[in-house]
Amino acid sequence: MKLKTKELSNFLKKISMTGKQSIKTVVLDFSGEGLKINATAEEQLCRIMGWLKKTAFIEYEELGKVGMNDLPSVIKILDRFDEEIKVKKEGNLLTITGDKKKVEIELVEENFISTDVKEPALEFDETFILSSKDLKSVFNDLGMVKDAVLFVSTVEKKAIFSNTGKYKFTNSFDAPTCKGGVKVQMGSPFVDSLVNLDGTLEISVKSDYPAKIMEKNENSIITVIVAPRVEDEAE
Repeated sequence: MKLKTKELSNFLKKISMTGKQSIKTVVLDFSGEGLKINATAEEQLCRIMGWLKKTAFIEYEELGKVGMNDLPSVIKILDRFDEEIKVKKEGNLLTITGDKKKVEIELVEENFISTDVKEPALEFDETFILSSKDLKSVFNDLGMVKDAVLFVSTVEKKAIFSNTGKYKFTNSFDAPTCKGGVKVQMGSPFVDSLVNLDGTLEISVKSDYPAKIMEKNENSIITVIVAPRVEDEAE
């Protein structure tokens, strides 16, 4: 199997998320349709599903399931390779070979890694399109405010992102499909799960309900489901 190094590395960076939602243990399923991943963060607040299509590969081989318990390190290893790599699975080893470098990665038994293959059945009141650039601008605003809570709300033909704290930012984006009336609050898992996405995003929301974010491009589809922030009883 052969592919561009950055194609695989960038896909895995998106899947692995960041911060407290970082995915370390995962099953890479090299199926008949391409590489598929279903993973849930340890805190159970984010679920991510990814599909790197066969079209992303120069040469594709159905390797089956590959269990890993240190995905962030594997991504760092990939970034040490040149433009193209070959990937091969033999027993409990995954071998990655470049022009001048080779690494053998010990795998873990995939049967001991919990995965949910079905996307949960969720219904939403609003779905709108937002660029990852605009969303990262919101996240950068949040970075200036300690312990901020992010509110995602809709009015007619607008999606609004606002936050609590000393510096109360409001970002308003055109969203022709929005009817208005939805408001949901999100915490740091929303940022940690989405900050690595870099395409056009389809965002589905409902008041006090998990949000669904989907990134589609020519070679991959990534879907993230994030739980809403729930106020502590003391609050």
